Amino acid sequence: MKTYKENITSLKSNQIFVFGSNTQGRHGKGAALFAIKNCGAIYGQAKGLQGQSYAIITKDLNKNIHPSIRKIDIIRQILDLYKYAESNQDKEFLIAYKGNTINLNGYTPEEMAKMFSSMFIPNNIVFEESFSKLL
Repeated sequence: MKTYKENITSLKSNQIFVFGSNTQGRHGKGAALFAIKNCGAIYGQAKGLQGQSYAIITKDLNKNIHPSIRKIDIIRQILDLYKYAESNQDKEFLIAYKGNTINLNGYTPEEMAKMFSSMFIPNNIVFEESFSKLL
């Protein structure tokens, strides 16, 4: 399994930054804000490929409680990401989640790791080092 250390500050031309989004595509905090400022994420586009970024909806801003997106719905989107990664082996997909931080979506790092590891992980998916230890 491929890993990276520390915060991502820039991308190589073959890298895609994978981040958690919300149902409205308001990329205003955390990794989503980095994606819109540095990776071509599109404000208002909630999921999928956007420039050098790929959004997975993990939060519903219309709900006052979090987590607000069901695990099964996140897992389905991760499966879509993995299928896309499988068909784009020339790219590396850097997963923004870390093993030692609080997620804005209400899920613990352990819960997120379980979602990412619930199926076969393509070899071009790259996890942050502390997050990879939870897989």
